[in-house]
Amino acid sequence: MTEKVAIVYWCDGAGHAARAIPVAKELQSRGVDVAMAGGGKGKKFVEINGFDHPGLTTVTVEGSTPVEFLEHTAFDLVPSAAKRMKEVYQWLETEDPDTLITDDVFAGLAAAKLGIEFYRIDHLTEDLLDPVWRGPLAIYNKISLQFAEGIIVTSLWADEPDPEGITRVGPLAQEGKVEEEVEPFDVLINPGTHGENFDEIRERLEADGLHVRSVTDDDWDITPAMTPYTGAADVVVCTGFSSIADTVVAGTPCVIYPFLPFQEALAEEAEQKSIDGIAHAADVTEVVESVRRFRDSDESPEYENGAPEFADIVLDE
Repeated sequence: MTEKVAIVYWCDGAGHAARAIPVAKELQSRGVDVAMAGGGKGKKFVEINGFDHPGLTTVTVEGSTPVEFLEHTAFDLVPSAAKRMKEVYQWLETEDPDTLITDDVFAGLAAAKLGIEFYRIDHLTEDLLDPVWRGPLAIYNKISLQFAEGIIVTSLWADEPDPEGITRVGPLAQEGKVEEEVEPFDVLINPGTHGENFDEIRERLEADGLHVRSVTDDDWDITPAMTPYTGAADVVVCTGFSSIADTVVAGTPCVIYPFLPFQEALAEEAEQKSIDGIAHAADVTEVVESVRRFRDSDESPEYENGAPEFADIVLDE
């Protein structure tokens, strides 16, 4: 029986923490003791959900091409990575969980060395990526599956066949209540860590007379659950997969305006599949046009939170 689960989320950007939170809360609801670690931009979101955890050394991954990534890795990433590896190993050794869930390569390595069974969480599969990125992911998956119990991919198309060694679940959304009722409004903008041009998007939408809110507003408070806000909006504009998950699980139309290559790959696949209530916008004008289209239609996405299914896999239920 699994009594204790550790979750170590990757520290670059807040989305890794955001998708860990629904899994942690689902496991807690089933009586499982959950210990969390990760750090970086996501730490404050995890803490506001009631999880105290250590501030591990932050490691940033940079580079829009494999060559740039390797250069950054060699000259900047290695020193902080070595420190993080030591810290996460010591933390796992102290916590001594039955199972680990992680998207942190160092936590996976530490778990393998300590003999702790673990699952890798991801939102990408090889078929989504172009040949430049497909190879590295294929190698990473193959190595992971030598040690991990499996790779669980949170997906907008969880009903499709699972690639070998991978199990798909639905989007992982931060559901829950907030202190005050969220009044309906027109558009929520969630730029994510790497988004750009969102000031111009807001100006264009407000020029249309729309009530626009943004998670970067000065009066925006950090919230333990995003679905009350995505559910109160008529349309959400966002970049990363965790923001998409919070939107579609709330049943709100989502305009994906990607910035990073992996975000672009997901947006393009969603566009090709013609999923109701999801649009891919390549520039500011397309964002505005997509918002207008969704507001003039009854189109909306239909998704269940993938957290219960994720917990079923980890707990073998």
